[in-house]
Amino acid sequence: MESIQTRLALASQRAAGQRSFQILGDHDLPRLEAFFLSFDFDQRRGYFGGGISSQSIRKFCRSIDWNVTTIIARSGPCCLEATAALVSLPPDYTAIELSVACPLACEQQPIIAELFELAIGAFGNRKLIVGRELAHPDLMALVRSSGLGRFESDHVEIDLVAAGRTKRAALTALPREEDLAW
Repeated sequence: MESIQTRLALASQRAAGQRSFQILGDHDLPRLEAFFLSFDFDQRRGYFGGGISSQSIRKFCRSIDWNVTTIIARSGPCCLEATAALVSLPPDYTAIELSVACPLACEQQPIIAELFELAIGAFGNRKLIVGRELAHPDLMALVRSSGLGRFESDHVEIDLVAAGRTKRAALTALPREEDLAW
């Protein structure tokens, strides 16, 4: 099995232009704050669940517990372009909540698919939970088309252990960014 660093490097090679994928840490806080602060009102409402002030975004970013949170980011030439946040959930930390953000005004499905695949690679032996109310529409479409998710009333569970490699192969059939003509 490839390491997450190898997967990030391969995803970066596939991305169009000067883009890369990386795992963020607490030293990336200014970049993460700038990313979320760039959201317009609707994007903030979609990701955070309501209108949220710039001060609240800064507080949110500074309150991230990096011991239980992994953020995979796609960076462009100037700034972060998309993120996948994975938070290990108590009490036993065997489930991980996944949320994605991509404020770009372009075809987002290939970007979301790449982040989702990287999330699976990072935590392939756990269960992912996606809250339905605030989930990115392209992420929900991806999970639905892959057949990996079990849809509940308020969330989707993706049991990566039970799904195995066979169903994960469905993700490779989704369009990649390099397949799209801009």
